[in-house]
Amino acid sequence: MALTGSFLITGAASGIGAAIAKQIAGPNCRLILHTKSNLSGLEAIADLCSAKNATVFTVQGNLTERADTQKVIDYTLELAPALDGIVAAAGYPDWGDFDSLSVDDLMQSVYLMQQSTFMLLQQCKPALQSTQGSFIGISSFLAHKMKVGNNITPASASAKAGLEALIKSYAVQHAAAGIRCNAIVPGYIKKDGDSHRPLSTDALAQINARIPIGRLGLPEEVAALAQFLLSSQSRYITGQLLHIDGGLLLT
Repeated sequence: MALTGSFLITGAASGIGAAIAKQIAGPNCRLILHTKSNLSGLEAIADLCSAKNATVFTVQGNLTERADTQKVIDYTLELAPALDGIVAAAGYPDWGDFDSLSVDDLMQSVYLMQQSTFMLLQQCKPALQSTQGSFIGISSFLAHKMKVGNNITPASASAKAGLEALIKSYAVQHAAAGIRCNAIVPGYIKKDGDSHRPLSTDALAQINARIPIGRLGLPEEVAALAQFLLSSQSRYITGQLLHIDGGLLLT
């Protein structure tokens, strides 16, 4: 179901961000789609959304950098001073552990997940308040599962956990203003795009064995949840962490 209004989606060139853009695109929907560097992927998603009669704009920026984040915010608010929704989907897993991770690596994850989200939340408040809009941060099961197979992931775990705390704090402060703010916490989600190497049969079997439902999630399934949270049907939901992981965190 297409949505009506103006929406910013970061990390929209592939994966969950791209799936959300395609899910909500339609007539009377204005999309501002962001990527760090995957311009060809972003153009392809923009074309698909335009084919569904959405009005689409694109913007590039490295959200680990304050200046680039500011550029994305300024561009968005110039196009849409009233925003119906923001989806902060930009992100990546850092699989480094305490022995291999550098301080710079750690801070890159923090800047992307926390600094850029804080700037979006703070500066886009008037635009969201004017529509009683919805903010969604895309977190990760890595914030809740400290050991994944043989991997320990302190950068992604701490950065995503901080994102979730920002989401809850903002929800408390701005609920009375009508702004909803929630986090989606995906489990293992199937990758898409040419830049992703398919898992081997053995690796996929090992991952599926960790998931009670027994399979990877699909980007489209996460997108359906995001669509609900962006719509007026979720107007009594705020400050929540909505896990979509096939039961992964139950084990």
